[in-house]
Amino acid sequence: MTGHEIRTKFLEFFKSKGHKVAASDSLVPKDDPTVLFTTAGMQQFKPQFMGHLTGFTRAASSQKCLRTDDLPEVGVTDFHHTMFEMLGNFSFGDYFKREAITWAWEFLTQVMGIAPDKLWVSVNKDDDEAYQIWLNEIKVPAQRIVKLGDKSNFWPSNARLNGPNGPCGPCSEIFFDWGKNDCNNPDCNPDCSCGRFCEVWNLVFTQFNRKDGGVLEPLPAKNIDTGMGLERLTAVMQGKRNNFESDLFQPILSAIDQALAAEGATVTLREKRVIADHIRAVTFGLADGVVPSNEGRGYVMRRLIVDMTNILIQAGVKKPLVHTFVSAVVGVMQGPYTELVGKEKGIVDLLKRVEEAVIKVNAEKVPALDEELQNISLTGYDKTKAETFLASIGGIVHGKAPDVLGNIIFKYRDTYGLSLDLICEKVEARFGKVVLDSARVEADKLMAEQRERSRAGSKMQGDVFLSGDVDVKDLPKTIFLGYDQPSADVTVKALFVNGQKVAEAKDGDNVAVILDQTPFYAEQGGQCADIGFLQAKGGTVEVKDTQKQSDVYIHRGVVTGVLKAGEMVKASIDGERRMAVMRNHTATHLLQAALRQVLGEHVKQQGSAVDQERLRFDFTQPKAVSKDELERIEDAVNSFIRRCDKVEKKEMTIEEAKQSGALAFFAEKYGETVRVVSVGDYSREFCGGTHLNSAGQIGLFKIVSEGAVAQGIRRIEAVTGTGALVFVRAKEKQLEKAAAAVKSPVEELVTRVEAQARRVKELEKTVGDLNFEVIKNSIDELLERYDNVSGVHFVAQLFRDSDIETLRRVADLIKQKCPTVVALLAATTAQDGALIIAISDDLVAKGLKAGDIVKKVTPLFEGSGGGRPNLAQAGCKSPEKLSGAFENIKGLVKESIRI
Repeated sequence: MTGHEIRTKFLEFFKSKGHKVAASDSLVPKDDPTVLFTTAGMQQFKPQFMGHLTGFTRAASSQKCLRTDDLPEVGVTDFHHTMFEMLGNFSFGDYFKREAITWAWEFLTQVMGIAPDKLWVSVNKDDDEAYQIWLNEIKVPAQRIVKLGDKSNFWPSNARLNGPNGPCGPCSEIFFDWGKNDCNNPDCNPDCSCGRFCEVWNLVFTQFNRKDGGVLEPLPAKNIDTGMGLERLTAVMQGKRNNFESDLFQPILSAIDQALAAEGATVTLREKRVIADHIRAVTFGLADGVVPSNEGRGYVMRRLIVDMTNILIQAGVKKPLVHTFVSAVVGVMQGPYTELVGKEKGIVDLLKRVEEAVIKVNAEKVPALDEELQNISLTGYDKTKAETFLASIGGIVHGKAPDVLGNIIFKYRDTYGLSLDLICEKVEARFGKVVLDSARVEADKLMAEQRERSRAGSKMQGDVFLSGDVDVKDLPKTIFLGYDQPSADVTVKALFVNGQKVAEAKDGDNVAVILDQTPFYAEQGGQCADIGFLQAKGGTVEVKDTQKQSDVYIHRGVVTGVLKAGEMVKASIDGERRMAVMRNHTATHLLQAALRQVLGEHVKQQGSAVDQERLRFDFTQPKAVSKDELERIEDAVNSFIRRCDKVEKKEMTIEEAKQSGALAFFAEKYGETVRVVSVGDYSREFCGGTHLNSAGQIGLFKIVSEGAVAQGIRRIEAVTGTGALVFVRAKEKQLEKAAAAVKSPVEELVTRVEAQARRVKELEKTVGDLNFEVIKNSIDELLERYDNVSGVHFVAQLFRDSDIETLRRVADLIKQKCPTVVALLAATTAQDGALIIAISDDLVAKGLKAGDIVKKVTPLFEGSGGGRPNLAQAGCKSPEKLSGAFENIKGLVKESIRI
């Protein structure tokens, strides 16, 4: 039985039991701040678990999930994965333990055909109800029912003792028994870690509400939340102890084998499995709109790509190869996830660009690591003698060795993505194993902190059914009136002050107000929240923010007077601000149409943000947008505006919307009915935001910036309407001030500035000539102050108010007067600093290189530079740092000469 057949049979089975079959949600959970990624099947059903039922009380799904908790275990154990599918059935106040247990057993033994004597179960030690169902109704022998504590059989784990507060309950797990092995435990059972038992299915019985002090109150409506890993069940059904041996992974592993063979490279079995695991996660992550970056979800994607690429680099593969494995993932998964086919090229292109960047960084940063390690100097250090090192820690230039080296290891691993094995190999070669072990303590601490940040973002935090300090579980969903009504008479359904539900809010209280209906738009989809006022009989709330959780709108503000739950209020948004927001929002739709018209249809939205001041639009584009292209894009948008086309908004089924050609932002999850916003015949998009009635209401569109935000992702920021007018006028005033400064009409400003620039250049040359003459007249005195370093004349001098050209001329003069010399010359001005190292040809022939020395000294003053063996230079933007570090620079140059 294939993995796909198992998935289909599961969904069909629960459909026959009256469940609504729901499609997998995106890996990027919508309106859920508790997690970075979708980590469980229940997440898309939070509204239903909170009582907001939408036509069904039973559901089943095969949900794609992504977790980073167990990254170090991937490829090591038989069953850990980054991305996996969770089969689940759910009840929202409908059926409970008896049905959940009975159907789970029926599916495994009758539909899957697993022999009953191969299955064991566990229950919570206090859950006698579940135990009796398994024993007396399912007829599982008592010896195959294991009672375990809250750590193993309660959700969340140990919640009774440690929290969090909120819905929770005991669980019952079903295990497949592979048969007796060499385990020495005579009482071997599913709680044993010997590998004999494989956990297949977890049935969670959400029957309590935990309160402070570990008090468990029975819930009035009890829920069922089950989860079964498709990969684990597939392995069991195919007789494979290791998930990677199943048909869900074998085609991917074969593609990796073929690619490696073509390159003449080999990797370990674990490394191959890591690549197979990570490429699945990256393919689905990128398909759901996650862009590799340095933070949040993007950081996780980038980390996975870096790790795969590093495995191949270490195997000797020097060209991008990881992206070629995407087609194997699509080939395996395109049946249930048809959207992968249309997105494959975009995924491959983006992944290849990131992969190329990783290879480039490796080529650049491995030599940089070598240099940085060489720059760490120890007094009397001998790497074969740990005692000498420990005694000489204070002699290290950059600080204490363990911390410095630990930070270096972490930086080159986490920031630049080099292989940890490679970094540690180089540290050990330079300083020895004792130093490496000492440095790893600090490095491991830093990496553990980073992993915890990532882990915290990939699992549900606190009470997953709460939104901040407001518990909306028992509140009805809010009806949104804001598409057509800027104000309305509405009823206060609930008030919260400091997280507590109150009957009234008093003067000065920071209050969260829940209304039965509202004209206020809640922040979502990139559009900012409305602000405004709630006017009651005895008081007013100035609404500063509006958020939405599970279709309940939360209005936050400060009370003047008194506001009571249950009373009628006049809810009014700030109409002028809303109009400015709508100008910017409608303009983003026109901008996307213009981008696709000018740059090509490869352009796809990757994110947006609109408020009353400006708009921001992120889109796929492999290279920078030229000035000419930006002008054409801006002209196209303004052309659309001048047409004054009607902005139409229609609700339709998602299939109708797709057939109409409407563009969807693929990181969003859409319901069965969607809202489509159309402008003319050139823009049609899925969108739930507020919009103008006519494109002409935008008035004017002006791009203010364009740049890169991630690999293959560009960002345009723009202003519209009065904001665009303010921007243009500000530019005019800048031109007028510049013209006044050079005493020129605005029309002649460019000519006048060019003339003055030429004059400044002439004066700088004159001043440079004068400075050089002054230095030239005292050059003999400078040469007399040389230091003899290992038989080499070393001349060093810091000049004030000189430039790099003057330093070059002085360096040439010194080399003419002194045939064997190393010259260190630096100069500072009020704005910057410069440094030159010149070495005579005879010393270059002996192996001394100016370029190498410059790279050693630049970290001392935050400079950058390079050059030839006989002449190299560096510059910095902080002249005071160059001046302050000059004596240390001299010391490092002298040390280089001695070597």
